[in-house]
Amino acid sequence: MIDETSAGTPVDLGLTRMLVVVTGSAFAWSTPYWLEHLRLSCPGVEVRVVLTRSAERFVTRQAVGSRVGGAVSTDTWPDEDDTARHVAWAEWAEAIVVYPATVHFMARLALGLADSPVLLAAQCTRAPVVVAPALPPGALEGDAFRGHWATLAARPNIVLVPPVPGRSLTTGREDAWVPPPMPEVLQLIAERQTELAAARDRSAVPGPLESGAFESGAEFGTGLLRTSVHALPTGGTRWRRSPGPLAPAPFQPVDDTVRAVLAKAGDLDDARLVAGDADGPARVYDVRGAVSAAHLLLHQGPGAELRKPLHDLGRLLRAVHDLDPPADLPARPARGLARLGDWLAGRAASPRAACVQGQLRRSLGEERWKQVVAWCRLTVADPGVVLAHGAAGLGAFVVEPGSGRSDLLVGEDACAAPWYFDLGWVVGELVELQWQLGGDKESWQALTSALFEGYGHELGQEWKSMAALRILLHVHDIAAYVDDFDRGFDHYCDFLRFLVDLPQNEDSEDSKDEAQGQ
Repeated sequence: MIDETSAGTPVDLGLTRMLVVVTGSAFAWSTPYWLEHLRLSCPGVEVRVVLTRSAERFVTRQAVGSRVGGAVSTDTWPDEDDTARHVAWAEWAEAIVVYPATVHFMARLALGLADSPVLLAAQCTRAPVVVAPALPPGALEGDAFRGHWATLAARPNIVLVPPVPGRSLTTGREDAWVPPPMPEVLQLIAERQTELAAARDRSAVPGPLESGAFESGAEFGTGLLRTSVHALPTGGTRWRRSPGPLAPAPFQPVDDTVRAVLAKAGDLDDARLVAGDADGPARVYDVRGAVSAAHLLLHQGPGAELRKPLHDLGRLLRAVHDLDPPADLPARPARGLARLGDWLAGRAASPRAACVQGQLRRSLGEERWKQVVAWCRLTVADPGVVLAHGAAGLGAFVVEPGSGRSDLLVGEDACAAPWYFDLGWVVGELVELQWQLGGDKESWQALTSALFEGYGHELGQEWKSMAALRILLHVHDIAAYVDDFDRGFDHYCDFLRFLVDLPQNEDSEDSKDEAQGQ
């Protein structure tokens, strides 16, 4: 029996409910000992235990139950009632700890199998799943096990516990591998809980603060794109942008020829194009401001101080479009447009995004759906292309409040696209922001007008299709890359139906105002 002294100082795991799974390794004999240790070390944690059928060869339910003060479940589908125990376990557990985990259990988990309640719960939960292997001689170096280990290591919520050398009951030698003592497992759980809390805090930071100041080094973003802003000792800031953990592909390297062409645009008074430099998988941009236009609009609304920056954004986009594109410019669509096209065509890589696509399609109806698919295809196939920014957006447009100076981050998304693509992407964001935030309609229209004046051309009849496509891509990206978004997409369905149904003609300013006011 473990006393308070041997249990040591209580451990704060950052959770209150733990499901412990015991699989059929001979090491399972030690489970009652370590459950007693867990009870003493973490008195505030409620522990429930599940034994697989093979585990009962090495440890009894009675021995385990006496340590946790409650009934012990078996990893079988119950015949006596219709209880969905996999759902109950997945919803209840703040962490699932498999101690010990056999090679067979790890293989089934890595392959995505769900042929028992515990496996199905582990495949469905977002809580940490802590796996402590117990391996026979030779298994650690086996090709199959190494492949399953790599697969599990890539899953964000899996915590793999490195095993330690142990005595094989068959050979009598120290050539097996067993889980480390429970205190080491508890330490890994506590560390992962700290990481998850920090990740939630980073996700909650929308970027630079409302005051115009910023927290240097704070990272924000989604599973698609992560951004951090760092103060430079000489003034200004360095923006570091990197692909998020769920990004479908790394950044495209900025071709030297493209960089040289972009440099010809030069500085336009207070406005600049800033092509970043590679920093491993990321890109860094030295700019003068610390906040994006998107941040200012989200937190301060469409103030008059943004009219000049929006005018300059139009000028910057026009300067890019007026450049002679390199002869070897890759003939690929913008990355966002390609991502959108795959999603609309039913080729979503994210299951959640695929479900949202089905919801939108049913809500819009087949005629509207065919219309937005046609808009996307026409934009991709339009032969009248220019050198385009490729991802023009208010989040990549850095403003220095008070001075009117601005910098547009450009480079890795440069591509051949119709002139209206870049301009329409920005208009789509303005339409969506006004719809979401409300506010004075004339102030929002003044920003759109300033953008057009700077560019020297209005969108005309293209405004509606571009706005709809930009909003659709935003819906995809929320579904695919924002894990904690739980507000649903019904309101987007309603707005997109309204937007697609608006009359489209060259004199559609009234319709645009009406859409922005919805």
